[in-house]
Amino acid sequence: MESENKKKLPEFLKEKRQAKNLSLDKLSELTKIQVYHLEALEAGRFDKLPPAVYRAGLFKRLSKFLDIGENEIIEIYNQEIPAVETISRGAAAVESKKVGIFFLTPKKITVFFGIFLLISLLAYLVYQFKFLVGPPNLAISPKEDIIVKQESITVDGKTDSGIRLTINGENIFVSSDGGFSKEVRLADGVNSIEVQATNNFGKTSKIVRQIFRETP
Repeated sequence: MESENKKKLPEFLKEKRQAKNLSLDKLSELTKIQVYHLEALEAGRFDKLPPAVYRAGLFKRLSKFLDIGENEIIEIYNQEIPAVETISRGAAAVESKKVGIFFLTPKKITVFFGIFLLISLLAYLVYQFKFLVGPPNLAISPKEDIIVKQESITVDGKTDSGIRLTINGENIFVSSDGGFSKEVRLADGVNSIEVQATNNFGKTSKIVRQIFRETP
């Protein structure tokens, strides 16, 4: 160990790789480390490596495939560079792992996009299910029972598109956006106005207004 530690890191790594009969390309394939980073290591060009916070993880992967002690590469590396750039065995490795957790990859983006599509599809199916099995939406004006003096009143409102709508049993046209309107003549005294909306599945919504017409 002592004699190996006296060697420069580039020489040390190259010897270990050649002892395993591994080319740089093969070592890159095994460790998932870019070839140019491996070349930079064996050439002693540490300025071409990733930032220091990532290097502990890089050295750890190398040690696994070159049968080197986990911290041996870090020890040799720390002997060859300024103290300000030395790598802590524990903190830097942990920090490297933390950064890696949140690193977005094409695979993670694909998974997130797939989950988003699945949630959107489920929400749409729930909406459609409620639409099919539930009664249609219906809102009308006047919004409550009222007292009037005029001879007629306009009954209008909104429902779902494609709905059969009647006012006091008379079929009323419903526009593509669900709007409708009807002028209803009033008799003296109490007038009952019934608005009913029915969808294609026979589900019905009904609203009844009592309109009292005063006479002089």
